[in-house]
Parts: sequence; structure tokens; C-alpha cells
Amino acid sequence: MKHIRNYFVAMTVALSALAQAGGDASDGHSHGEAAAPAMTVAGAPRTSAQTEEFELVAVLEGKKLTLYLDRFATNEPVADAQIEVDSSTLKAAATQIAAGVYSLPGESFAKPGKYPLAISVQAGDSSDLLTVTLDLPQPVAGAAPVNAWDNRAVGGAAGALLLAGAALVAVRRQKSINQRGN
Repeated sequence: MKHIRNYFVAMTVALSALAQAGGDASDGHSHGEAAAPAMTVAGAPRTSAQTEEFELVAVLEGKKLTLYLDRFATNEPVADAQIEVDSSTLKAAATQIAAGVYSLPGESFAKPGKYPLAISVQAGDSSDLLTVTLDLPQPVAGAAPVNAWDNRAVGGAAGALLLAGAALVAVRRQKSINQRGN
């Protein structure tokens, strides 16, 4: 019985460590009650700008450019703003996807390089023009892409070990019951 208890303690510690290592590493700020968009990877190209009125962060996520717009003084998300982005490769209006979160196509930024952006913001009685440069570095040669299967394989292996432990407990308990019954 002592071995079974030790096994479960070890499994609890292992599963706890897996949950912390494989969990969502996002610690961004909330933008209201709307569903938050998928969090970005740490290496996603980004840029930011601020004025007396607004603070803006632009993140290139695959084939979309996501803009996070807050009030500079309060860090409050700015909802229902009209945002236009103008660059040498793109001129488009952003679409709101959540309070303070806006999106527009990012296919124009497919190649590495520096992309100067002029971003006009109109929110209620406030308007501003923010300028930023989105810098897309050259891909690192030989860098292996992060594989989601790695985390799933570890989680699957941990689950299999937990099931094997439960089966071991059931078999030992059944043997104990059978021995008492004879």
C-alpha cells in the first residue's frame, strides 16, 4: 500500500509540473468581456507607439495584423474606434474584434524588412496619428519550428502513466479482496 501511495504522490507532482510547463504562458491584460483573441507567440513581430491620448501595440500574427489600442493615461481599452493603417504595401481600415482589439489583413508584410506604418485613430472626440515601423527580421537559418505535438506527447504519456497506476491499484485491490475471501 505504501508503494501505491508513493506512486500517486509522484504522479501528482509530475502532472502538476506538466500543467505549469505546458499551460498558457500568456499574462496580457484584459480587454473586457468579449472573447480574447488567440495569444501570440513571444517571437511574433511587434511594434508600439504612444501619444498623450493613446497607446497602440501592433502584432503581426501569421497573415493578420492585430492592433491593441488603449487610453495612455488609464490603460483602458478603446472600443469602437475607427483605425486606418497606411504603408507602402497596405492601406486598410481595421475591424474591431474585441474591445480595444482590432485586426486587418497582414499578407502585405510577408517578406522580411522594415515597414513604416502611419496609423490614424478616431475614437469619439479624440483623434491622433501614430507612426511606427514594423521590423520583420530574416528567418534564422536552422531554427526548428515549435511543434505542438511535443506538448501533446508529454501530456499523453503522463495520462498513460496515470491510467497504468490506476490499473495497478485496481489489480492489487482485487487480489487483496480475493485473498481475504479465500
